[in-house]
Amino acid sequence: MATGSFLGGYPNSLMGTIAHVRQTFIDADWYQRAQEAYSKNPSGLKRPETNASLAALVDASQGRQPVVFDATDEYNLLRAAKIGREFKLNMWINGSGKEFRRLDAVKATNLAVVVPVNFPEAPAVQSPEEAMNVTLETLLEWDESPENPGRLAKAGVTIALTADQLKDVGTFLAQVRKAIERGLGDEAALAAVTTTPAKITGIDKQYGTLEPGKVASFVITDGDLFAEKTKVREVWIDGRPYDVKPAPDVDVRGMWNVTVSNDPRAVRSATIKGDAEKPAMEVTWDEKKLAAGNIAYSAGRFSFTLPGDSIGAPGLIRLSGAVTENEMNGVGERGDGKSFTWLAKRQSPPSAEPDTSKPKKPEMASFADVYPLGEFGRPSLPEQPANVLITNATVWTMGKRGRMENTDVLISKGKIAAVGKGLKAPSGAVTIDGTGKHVTPGLIDSHSHQAVSGSVNEGGQAITPEVRIADVLDADDIWIYRQLAGGTVAANVLHGSANPIGGQNAVVKWRWGALPDELLVAGAPEGVKFALGENVKQSHFGSGGQPSQRYPHTRMGVEQLIRDRFRAALEYEREWKSWDKSGIPPHRDLELEAILEMVKGTRLIHAHSYRQDEILALIRVCEEFGIRIASLQHILEGYKVADAIAKHGAAAAGFSDWWTYKWEAYEAIPGNIPLMHKQGILVSYNSDDAQLATRLNWEAAKGVEFGMTEEEALAAVTINSAKLLGIDKSMGSLESGKDADIAVWNGNPLSTKTKCVQTWVDGRKYFDVDEDRALEQTALNERAVLIQKILKDKKPATSPPSGVPAMRRPNEIYLHSCMEGVDNE
Repeated sequence: MATGSFLGGYPNSLMGTIAHVRQTFIDADWYQRAQEAYSKNPSGLKRPETNASLAALVDASQGRQPVVFDATDEYNLLRAAKIGREFKLNMWINGSGKEFRRLDAVKATNLAVVVPVNFPEAPAVQSPEEAMNVTLETLLEWDESPENPGRLAKAGVTIALTADQLKDVGTFLAQVRKAIERGLGDEAALAAVTTTPAKITGIDKQYGTLEPGKVASFVITDGDLFAEKTKVREVWIDGRPYDVKPAPDVDVRGMWNVTVSNDPRAVRSATIKGDAEKPAMEVTWDEKKLAAGNIAYSAGRFSFTLPGDSIGAPGLIRLSGAVTENEMNGVGERGDGKSFTWLAKRQSPPSAEPDTSKPKKPEMASFADVYPLGEFGRPSLPEQPANVLITNATVWTMGKRGRMENTDVLISKGKIAAVGKGLKAPSGAVTIDGTGKHVTPGLIDSHSHQAVSGSVNEGGQAITPEVRIADVLDADDIWIYRQLAGGTVAANVLHGSANPIGGQNAVVKWRWGALPDELLVAGAPEGVKFALGENVKQSHFGSGGQPSQRYPHTRMGVEQLIRDRFRAALEYEREWKSWDKSGIPPHRDLELEAILEMVKGTRLIHAHSYRQDEILALIRVCEEFGIRIASLQHILEGYKVADAIAKHGAAAAGFSDWWTYKWEAYEAIPGNIPLMHKQGILVSYNSDDAQLATRLNWEAAKGVEFGMTEEEALAAVTINSAKLLGIDKSMGSLESGKDADIAVWNGNPLSTKTKCVQTWVDGRKYFDVDEDRALEQTALNERAVLIQKILKDKKPATSPPSGVPAMRRPNEIYLHSCMEGVDNE
């Protein structure tokens, strides 16, 4: 997966890929309509371009040709399904084997899934050190993956099985057999390799079943196709047979009487057992039982050796001969070189040995599903009690009523019902004793890059407002849970700072265990991330000492490029308005659509900015087009131009005390946010960092040192952040009718000695310090069980100790701090 660098072409990120696919289907639809319009009335029209690529996609864009999306995990499957719904595609999915992780959501897409059977190998846990490098998520995935086909089939998902991704395609049937043992029915398995693939590929009228008139393509085996010892004998394709492992012409198994030329009156017996292709043989010779060795049987010839010393002959006795249905005859030679002839006549018909082994009962997955899979997952979302009453707490309303001592908070159906003293608990209400505790609105991070898959930057182009963070939200990011543990309930998840005009943001609530789309805050105004300064002019990026070739390279260029795109958006609008619904339609452009929304004021601008000169430049460009910037992010030198920011009306979201981590941050000061607050600017403290977002309350507390009151400081991570994002009607304060997004603290939330003990989102308790300890113990117990399960395996995985610890979760690599470089800002 691309990481959003400036190098390489567009797209180089997952969200860029999605935007590119969407634009391409839009282009294909436009191409068809343009060609039709010109064909109907070419007079006075400019001939539309000829584009073989778009022409080839027309049938797919109109649902006449199937489209296959390769989904590398369960969330990419859901992303592909959204594209399919948007463009009404006839599609199916090439799956990942991870669909069980979100089975209900996969089922809800109603898409057929081609399912691989490359189940993960057991991780290396032979030593305690190795086991430390294996996450619970990895252990659970190893344990549950073989049940993926069966779970999908039982859920009603149309599945086909594939050998794709197997290291050795020859193991395909063995892997299918494993899936059958773990819950996939025999009939479902057979359909998944015959009728279903034929149907989804549209060839079911010729293939998939054995019926008169259909193509003669089939398989011949010597037993049940999925039985462990079954051999594929022949494969017929279009009526032509291909030998795979043909059965021998004669099955030599059975009882035989043997005579030899140097002792014709003595009759010996031979018993041949085992596999027809690889038989085992025992000869009774003068009442001695001799085990034959070096047995070979092919092309009608049978050869073996007998130990001569057991019957008074030197060395090994070698025998070989021709085989017919009831007779074998040939020559032999003793160890001393003396030769003889031999003859064997069948005494019993060939028969396979009965299978006396007891069927092995497969061991199914050890634990019930949790969401997300791994540490701190739950079987379902936390319940939403009808009523919750928190009593006798210090309540920071962050509204007109301010801070209230010995106060109650009543929650009903996920909303704040009342805040006051002496509130009565409705019948059956959950009650929480708030004595000695503080209750605040859940904290809101106004600048985050968390919970994003496949890079926060689309750096392949300088202007990318067509890409959307909402398309690539990762609901399994462990930092969601960790930030809930710090009282943070919501965030403004932004595109990175690679581009002057970057991608669309997503305002989310941290609903741990929900699906990606379920994180989105309904009704939140949509926005786009702008960026200025060192990152977008690529001061520190290039390859082999050569600067990046992407324009712009100066702050002047950044200003002109933004102005140019605003003008282009207005021209785009004029083009659409001038179209009279006849002739060739204008070309719909996702990039210009988003920019036009900004110019018209229906889409917010959140601008990454550091230096005073570039802040003023952006304000002036925006005012030239009548645009108000919603927020200036980071805004490290905002204190120098606070009057201009206040006059413009932009909010300011910044760090508490970060400076000197790069050249343009050298003149930042820790009193920046309080100084702008005194100038009447709406201010917010943000994180821009996964770990820092677990302690936003302490970031806000630093504002008190520079003149803010406690209420003003806490407002900078609650109600002010909500106002900045346009969600203050439902979030940010504890007032009747607002969402019950609440943090409960064991002391003053601005104290470094205070910890969050409960976090509620929509009236659901997503974090509880006591439950957290229980979940941690559950994770330890499950790890122990699964490690022992692996160690019981006859062939456990091994790997040389590397001395390098693994990340506890894959997303640990994305701390998303501006100090980590451009991809994380």
